[in-house]
Amino acid sequence: MSQGPQNMYGLQFGVPSPPLDDDDQSSDFYNQAENEFAMDAEEFARALDSLSLVRKSAVEQRAEIFKLVDTYYHYAAKKAHDIRRSQGKGTSTGLNQSHYASSQDSMELDDSENSLGSPGSIESLKRWESEAQTWDLLRRLLPLRYSDNTSLKPTRHDVTRFQSSSQLWEEFLQSDSTAQERKAVLECLQTSADESRTGIDELVRDYQQRAERGDIIAYGWLHTRSAIKLQKNINGWSGALDPNNSDVVQKLRNGPNPMVTQLDPDVATRQHRKLLPQDEYFERAIWIGCYELLRRGRSIAEIRDWCVERTEVWRAVSMSAMPLSKEESDVRFGCDPLSMLLWRRTCFALARQGGTDDFERGVYGILSGDIQSVEKICEDWDDFVYVHYNALLRTQFDAYLMKRSPPDATAAITQSFPATFNAVQFHGDAASVGERLVKSLETNEKTSEEAKTPVKTLQAAILSDRLDQYTYELGLALSKLANKENVSALIPRYNSDDQNIDDTKYVQPSDHNNLRVLVHVYLVLSNLEQLEGGLRLEPSERHRVQENVLSAYISTLRLTGLTDLMPLYCSHMQGERAFFTLSRNVTGVIETRDREVILRLMEKLGMDIAEFVQFQPRSLLQQHPGPIEGPSPFSRFTMLSSDPPTLKGGRPLKPDFLGEPPENLNDVDEHLIQSLEWFLLVDGLWYEFFRYGTAIYKRFLTQFNFHAARALAERVRCSKVFQIKANIVYSDDSDVSWFEEIRASAATGGLEESDLGPEEIAAAQNYFEMECLTRAVDLMETIASSQLLVQDPAERVGRDFWSHIGHELKTLKSLMRPILNNWLLGSNEEGEDFTYLRDEYLPEIVIGYVSVLHFAGMMLSRDNLLECMELASVIAKKDADVQAVIMKAGRMKELVEGFASCSKALAISSNEKKGASGINSKRMMREHGWTRELWSCKK
Repeated sequence: MSQGPQNMYGLQFGVPSPPLDDDDQSSDFYNQAENEFAMDAEEFARALDSLSLVRKSAVEQRAEIFKLVDTYYHYAAKKAHDIRRSQGKGTSTGLNQSHYASSQDSMELDDSENSLGSPGSIESLKRWESEAQTWDLLRRLLPLRYSDNTSLKPTRHDVTRFQSSSQLWEEFLQSDSTAQERKAVLECLQTSADESRTGIDELVRDYQQRAERGDIIAYGWLHTRSAIKLQKNINGWSGALDPNNSDVVQKLRNGPNPMVTQLDPDVATRQHRKLLPQDEYFERAIWIGCYELLRRGRSIAEIRDWCVERTEVWRAVSMSAMPLSKEESDVRFGCDPLSMLLWRRTCFALARQGGTDDFERGVYGILSGDIQSVEKICEDWDDFVYVHYNALLRTQFDAYLMKRSPPDATAAITQSFPATFNAVQFHGDAASVGERLVKSLETNEKTSEEAKTPVKTLQAAILSDRLDQYTYELGLALSKLANKENVSALIPRYNSDDQNIDDTKYVQPSDHNNLRVLVHVYLVLSNLEQLEGGLRLEPSERHRVQENVLSAYISTLRLTGLTDLMPLYCSHMQGERAFFTLSRNVTGVIETRDREVILRLMEKLGMDIAEFVQFQPRSLLQQHPGPIEGPSPFSRFTMLSSDPPTLKGGRPLKPDFLGEPPENLNDVDEHLIQSLEWFLLVDGLWYEFFRYGTAIYKRFLTQFNFHAARALAERVRCSKVFQIKANIVYSDDSDVSWFEEIRASAATGGLEESDLGPEEIAAAQNYFEMECLTRAVDLMETIASSQLLVQDPAERVGRDFWSHIGHELKTLKSLMRPILNNWLLGSNEEGEDFTYLRDEYLPEIVIGYVSVLHFAGMMLSRDNLLECMELASVIAKKDADVQAVIMKAGRMKELVEGFASCSKALAISSNEKKGASGINSKRMMREHGWTRELWSCKK
């Protein structure tokens, strides 16, 4: 089911659609975005709905929530994978190759153009990769943060001489929850990098080409080896060359710099000399590859294979002690604990003091848990987070190994390598490391812009375990935006201070895709919190602010036509806000079938639909009360013209005295009428319907809002209510005598099968009588306009015209019967409002009705004049309630003059009939003792 215009996808609340270019390509792009959002929203809702049906133990429900997060991750990951495949790439261009070229000034590469497709597809790929990373973080961290308290094993401090580093690593992780989280974060960042970054071979291809070695990727420094070999042949040198030999220094050169004389891996560092430029490019390519293998969490087997292919196996050996790959099974560290401690310190020394290339130092920085050496080659937010979490985890494990190793052995190591980087000490308090780290990235020149984007702000909250605070601040940001120009009822501004909230860091209401992610993150978190602490009996202001996220997304579903998804998300709101949000967002659902679907969905979700339909009019009347002080009676409602009466037409009515009907009703009026239409879709609620229906009619009539009252009378007719709720059908409700027939049957118990008795009829009476007045006034305006047509000599009216007027007059006479007989006095409900309505409407309507009968008597049949005379006798009765109201208004003189004018017209009129008058003349004369001859004047 969908409602609302389909071109509303992607719009902010109340903001027009962004202009489209004239070309079809732009239009197709927006349409594709609309369809994609709809598909994604439905898939996420379907998965959430399965969670809503879960009625299991807390442990099982927690497992279902984790499974839901896993489902969302796989959906986002598949989306990203499909986009890459559609572009003909195994991976995306997550990193710009120019980054690798610019990390050292001495080795610059030209920027290569990398066109994978349209800007829209590239942007979509980045978005899905970021979303997959967000869900991956959650699916790894939430089970650790919301797990059983007994899952951790106690930390062991006994010294061991026989356990391997791999065994100690497992014990370390099982005993330290912080280490588990940091390992999970590293694995997520590694997985994301492996899936989104450019392929390693492609990254180093330009360097391979500049190395001028064709397709040869092995055999080391070919050009430098050839140069050394050439000089040896020319000069008759043999064996290892002495780098201090002046002849060697003079003839082995790389431009102005002396060249290395040997080919062992650390010769450039040891001799402080350079390779030939081609081999420097080759060396850079190798170290970039090694860095990327570690950054992407590749297994030691993959690292070894990559290095073996390039005959650089020694590099794989140097990384093999503890690469920290993302593979769970790849924890077979190939050394004992003491060797591990020594290896880390050796890597740290190389990171800080060795190497000729930033990437070489960066590789050893990762292996040693250093930060400074690796940050030089970090490019984005993910890289910096990876560096710090890697350093923290390796420092923790190093401390654990020190505790579990013999003191004399560790003392010897610390004496040999006194300087090593301690990331734990560097960051300080472990409880707030994540928060301080992500805050620092907001001020870092390389990451500040990215760190303040909505996606990274969310991921930062996940890392720092501040999702609750994040959703609170997001709720404040949304309310700040929603109330910027006008007051928003759906996303209200609470007392909380939102002036210091930087709303640019948070998702905007127009960003529907990120809003979808955020609302499901919030729902996952809130469901887990409920399992931990139970359901709140009364939502706090903080919780209501957080629910702004839900409210914003539900409005997005309305704007995008996905109204059938709204009940699901409203069901996760607490208190009356669920009904309030849903009721304000279903106003665009017009078709009965679609409304029934929404009600069925609400029932399935456990929502009280009876309370929902009652809530709609109740909340609207409370939110939009009428004027506190009503106007004085006898002043505003007028249908009579100030023109003098005529013998032919009597006192004329104003044509179109109700004014020009608006194209659309006021929003509040429309929603009030819709609220009564919803009542008709729910069984029962008889008294409730007529209580709210009467209140709405009173509101319209008190404010002289006849256009709204007329719409209510047309759309929610009293006879229709009886038909739907009591199965009492009348084919023609133009004759309102059906109501008296039902009253009589109910009084004798004839409607027990319909569960209707006198009390039920009394509950409906005021609603019925105000409907009669509304319809009567509408018909009188129609007849007044017809009277104007008759007086226009340019208009030609025929038999059909008079037949139509006769039919309208017949219905009007039927409607006037309850108005002239204790109107609004017959029910148990009393109040000043009813007195006000009687005083305001009855005098004008009765006098106007006399004028209508006068016109009809002269133009249709003089029998209408006879009926006017009968009306005079009815009003003149001693107990007539209308008489008292007219006397109170001081308008008895006008009424008497109207009757006198009718009697004069009766005396001179003929018996000609131009159309159906609505009177069965013979029956009326027989019942009332009328005779036309009494009024005939003969010469």
